[in-house]
Amino acid sequence: MINRRHLLKSTAVGAGAAVFSWKPFLNAADGDWLKFAVQQYSFNKQLRSAELSMLDYPSTVVEGTGIKALEYFNGHMEDKAGDTAFFKEIKKRCDDLGAVNTMMLCRSRSAVDSPEASERESAIEGYRPWMEAMKILGGQYIRVDVRSGGDAKEQKKHAVAGLKELCAVAQADYEMGIVVENHGGHSGNGKWVAEVMKAVDLENCGTLPDFQNFKDYDPYLGVEEMMPWAKIVCAKSKAFDDKGNEVNVDYRRMLKIVKDSGFSGYIGIEFEGHDVDPIKGINLTKALIEQVMVELA
Repeated sequence: MINRRHLLKSTAVGAGAAVFSWKPFLNAADGDWLKFAVQQYSFNKQLRSAELSMLDYPSTVVEGTGIKALEYFNGHMEDKAGDTAFFKEIKKRCDDLGAVNTMMLCRSRSAVDSPEASERESAIEGYRPWMEAMKILGGQYIRVDVRSGGDAKEQKKHAVAGLKELCAVAQADYEMGIVVENHGGHSGNGKWVAEVMKAVDLENCGTLPDFQNFKDYDPYLGVEEMMPWAKIVCAKSKAFDDKGNEVNVDYRRMLKIVKDSGFSGYIGIEFEGHDVDPIKGINLTKALIEQVMVELA
């Protein structure tokens, strides 16, 4: 459990620090308004079968795609929580490749938007090893879920309470940012996420709009609603036609929404095609985005 005195101290310090010292370097892209990153989940099948090792993930991406910004998923390395040497080795390999690390998708056994304060505290404690890992890796964000069931209005209150406490701890103890993705439950509603962001109102709390994670909600509207708080964008892709277009989402329409929002920063490619080489899928996604960027210029 979190030491309540430590949590309150972190909250007080974090609230002030978030206003005066938060400097999100990832949103200060030079040159092109979008910079490419690769989400580790693109290699989910290969990592789970041990066909690809975690330590070889950076070189596989850089050598196969030319992209030198990496995202992670804690589900591929839950046994490495607190393993400082492991993350230092990944950082060394990234440095040798000239690569940087940006963020980590994190799942948790406890919900940071739980109605129970004790469970929210447990969730915050559970995120600590991953914030520490990202600090070692030189990244700045972790993604957390706010997708608990229940009444939408009530859950909004719990999400705001949990995120405020987590963001304060993240800023005070790790200089870390927190992002919320449309990833199930009420977070699949862009308007609901926007209302949560307005209520949290902290610089180190933002969104991770995912192009294809809206279940029963207009994905274009959802991304548009989440973009004002976007720290990173997730370009999810699954399949392509013979002209190089993603068949599930109109990338031209989606990227225009992203551009019109004024966003500049990392767009993480997350390829989830079945029985397709991840490198091929990532490169197809990259080529499509590059083409649309030229058109939108």
